[in-house]
Formats: sequence, structure tokens, C-alpha cells
Amino acid sequence: MIRVGTYCLYVTISLVGVCACGGCTWLYENRQKLDLGVDPTWGPLADSVAYRDTIGAYTYYEGLRPMRVRGYGLVVGLGKNGSRDCPRNVYDRLVQSLYKQHEFASTVVGITRITPEQLINDIDTAVVVVQGEIPPAATKGARFDVAVIALPGTQTKSLRGGRLYTTELHIFRKVSATAAITGQILARASGPVFVNPFSEGESATRSNPLEGIIIGGGEAVTDRRVRLVLLEASYQRARQIRDRINAHFPGPRLIADAISPSFIRLQVPQKHQGDSAHFLALVRALYLSRDPKFQATRVRMLAEELTRPDAPHAQITLALEGLGRTASPLLNELYTHPKDHVSFHAAAAGLRLGDHIAGDAMAMQARNPTSEYRFQAIRALGRAEGMAGAAITLRELLHDKDPRVQIAAYEALIERNDPTIRSARIATDNFVLDSVPTQGPNTFMYVKRSGSRRIALFGDELRCSPPVFYRAPDGSLMINASPGDEALTLLRVVVPSGDMSSPISAPLRLSALIRLMGSDADIGLDGEVVGLGLDYGAVTRALYHLCTDRSVDAKFILEQPNAAELFGPPQPAGRPESEL
Repeated sequence: MIRVGTYCLYVTISLVGVCACGGCTWLYENRQKLDLGVDPTWGPLADSVAYRDTIGAYTYYEGLRPMRVRGYGLVVGLGKNGSRDCPRNVYDRLVQSLYKQHEFASTVVGITRITPEQLINDIDTAVVVVQGEIPPAATKGARFDVAVIALPGTQTKSLRGGRLYTTELHIFRKVSATAAITGQILARASGPVFVNPFSEGESATRSNPLEGIIIGGGEAVTDRRVRLVLLEASYQRARQIRDRINAHFPGPRLIADAISPSFIRLQVPQKHQGDSAHFLALVRALYLSRDPKFQATRVRMLAEELTRPDAPHAQITLALEGLGRTASPLLNELYTHPKDHVSFHAAAAGLRLGDHIAGDAMAMQARNPTSEYRFQAIRALGRAEGMAGAAITLRELLHDKDPRVQIAAYEALIERNDPTIRSARIATDNFVLDSVPTQGPNTFMYVKRSGSRRIALFGDELRCSPPVFYRAPDGSLMINASPGDEALTLLRVVVPSGDMSSPISAPLRLSALIRLMGSDADIGLDGEVVGLGLDYGAVTRALYHLCTDRSVDAKFILEQPNAAELFGPPQPAGRPESEL
């Protein structure tokens, strides 16, 4: 049980997701053996027909660890909470990087030109360490979260409300407590810093003003290298594997290249770049033989093995998917199998093959509150391309009585870019506000803190109910309304100077209040304030207090790490590739 504010969110973690997740779970669990060149062909998988004669029986992956990257950057917009401190070795490197990444000419600060040297020497800024891990098989442009930490030994007080200038991230390998090796530039990072908005004791999370994250702030600048390594070097086998992969994934470019008798270099196809884990698992599940008789026989054997409770079901699903349309007739028979594990995994394979009947079978799993595969089924429907029925089921689940199901359905619909979710971007890159239509018994807001900055309102026109009083801990915002008031009164304070705005009137509608708080600070043509310029963390904190004080009749759910695992593939364990 994870306690979020005053709401208890029960999370069931499953490490065997839809076929892609399950296949890669096996890969990740055996990664140390794979990376050492040991063939982990023992246990249930070694005896499975889903393993014999596949590419995976002859190869293992190199390049499935996360790649740790790191750099030094500059956070601006801290008022008097920054620091002029910067060690000389960091200073020289940072100045060079800033000149390279930015043009420094500004009239906003009252001067015609400002230099990196002046910025670093300003109390409004702070030098930080920026670090993150590029996921395995990430392609150029892939986004990932990065951590931002105030440089140790400086006088920085808080990173709250700051923004990171574009920073280059290098391969990083720590060799001692005081020394590290840095390599080529693999990523860049920039964006608003999200500092946990809660003080210790306010929630189940802990706040440290000197640490924050930039949600989705890292961007890979090159493709991660992924190679298949043959257990036994062979030109003939390498070419055979190359040809089999390229035949299964046709396209304008060859995705497999046998560069030696031991290595086959892979490129993730465009179609699979949003789901590279599934692609990598599917490659190793392909049978080398393309003989129709062999494939027909293997389909029957896989279908029979799938019914066994101790069989490697996720790997069997991948093998069936790799066999393509040959497997469709038998899969159709398994969709209605009385055992949940059989019907689910058969539907998972069929769904990947574009079978609409499989979509109906998966929808049954998603609607079934007793199915142990319910959340995996919802996720699978979110990735079912070209199936209108999948969207219909997910929309129905927005009204479920279980908020976990509602959140899962919302995430899946977002992935499908479904118009049911009404989305509005607040400011240029502050966050996205989603309005989620629901007629269920639950009204709540869901705030993400990984992958993307989003606030989702579940319920029709959530409103503030006076009396209302909120004061931000740093004094930057006050919200007030007395009983009977038909509007809120807001006061915005510029903390460094102490300047206070005139009273600002805001509607009681929560969506309007969020827009006002998060939009860029500005005044409309009619003289009314249209934005207060509060960052994502400040808006999140205000919403949390409005909910816990019952000023808003809704529960507050902050995304937790376990919930992120529930709705996504499991993260690989072990050391990053950059550390080996």
C-alpha cells in the first residue's frame, strides 16, 4: 500500500506484462550472464519450444544496460536562493559549454549583453550537476528524466522555481570518490526543474530543495548501439540471422547488419521506436527456419505448451507473434480458453498481429475486475493500432470504480492521442492540463512526476468550495475565499523583492484556477491578469493543499515510482553500461 496524501493507492506490481514486457523481463533478469557471454539456457525456457531453433538460442544482446550520462549546468531564475560559488575546473568547462549552446544577448535583464561569466556570478543562478540514464536501445531524440543537484560545497539554498540552461551530457564513469572519466556527448538536457513540492510529513515523499528532476528533460543525440552476439562465431550463421531479421522487418533500410562472424548490429525500426523493448524481445523470438511446414508444426506445439501453467507464457507469446499469420487460426481458438493465462497471452499475440477478434478478447480481460492480467490488458489496448474497439473499451474504463483502473485507462488513451481526453498546454513548456470525462464514483486529480508533466482532472468541472485559504510556504501565492463568495481572490508575491500584486479574481472552477496559476505571467488586453507564472511544482503543491483541506472535493494522487512500473516495462537492474 502506498499512501499518497490522504488517499491510499493499492498497487499490484507485475513483472510479466504484455508479451514485450515479459520477454524483456527475461532478458533483463539474465543480463549479467548474457553480458558475460554465458548462455542462460536452463530452466523452463531452455526446455521450451519457444526457445529452441530461435535466434535467441544462438545469440545474446550487448548494449542492454542503461547508459549513465552526466554534465555540469546552470540553473537560472532562483532569486536570492542561488550561489556565485563554482570551482575553477567546473567554471572553465561550464563557460565553454554555455557559449557553445546559447547566444547571450538580452535586454530583459536591463543590459544589452550578458555573458556566461556574469550569469555564473549572479546570485539568481546556481551551478548544478545534471545526470541521468539513457535507456537501452534508445534512438536519437528519445526523452528521459534527469536529476539536477546543486553543486556540493556551494551556498545554494534552493533550486525551486529554476530552469536549466541547455547542458551537454557525457558518458560518465566514476573511478574513485574524487575522480571520474567523461567521454563523448550522448545527450542534452534543459527545462524547468521540478523540486518535490512537499515538506517531510506532508506526504509519503521527502523534499530536498537542493535536488530536483527535469521530467522528460533529457534528449539522446544519437542512437544507442545494440548488437546481437553469437555464442559461437560463424559467418554463415551471422548471415542467416541477419537475413531472417531483415525479412521479418522489411522497410526502406536494413535494420540488421552482420558486421563480423560474432556480431550483428541492429537499428530499431521507425515503427518500433516507441516500444524498442518489444522489438528487441521479438527479434530473439524469431525462428530461423521460414519453412511453412516447420512453422505450422511449431504453432501447434506452442499452442499446446501455452496451456501449461508452468510454461514461459510471455516467451511463447513472442514466438507466436513472430510466426505471423501462420499462427492466427490456432490463436483464434485460444482467445476463449477458460484459463485466463491462455486467453490473455493468445490475445496479446493476436493483437500485435492486428487481429480485431483478439482486441475483443483483450477487452474482456481489461473489463474483468478479477483478472490478474487486467492492467496489462489495458496497456495492450493502448498500443493496439487501428482498432477503434480498443478506444471504446478504454473510454468505458474511465468510469470504473477503481481509480487504478481509471488512471491506467487514461494513460492508455493518452498514448493513443484519443480526443476523449481534452488536453491544454499551459505556458510554453510548463505542463499539460488534461480533463478526463468520468461518471464513476471517484473524483480526483492525478499528477505525473515522470516521463511528462501532466495534471489530469477526473470528474466534471471540479470546483473550489469556500471557505478557501492557502498560502505557499515561500509566500509566493495566497488563495482566499470566504463562505458564500462566488470567486477566489489571489495575491502573487515576488519573493526576492517582496513586491505584491493587487488582488486577482479567479473563478471557482479548478481548471480555470490551474490555467491562471501555470500560465506565463501576463496581463490581457482588458487589464486582467491572465497568468501568474508559477512552475509545475508550485501548482502541484497548491492543488495538494486544496484537496487535503477539502477546499476541493477530490482526492489527490501523485504518481509513485511503483505506479510507474505498473504502467510501464520493468526497469533493468544492475550497473549502467557506462560503469562496466
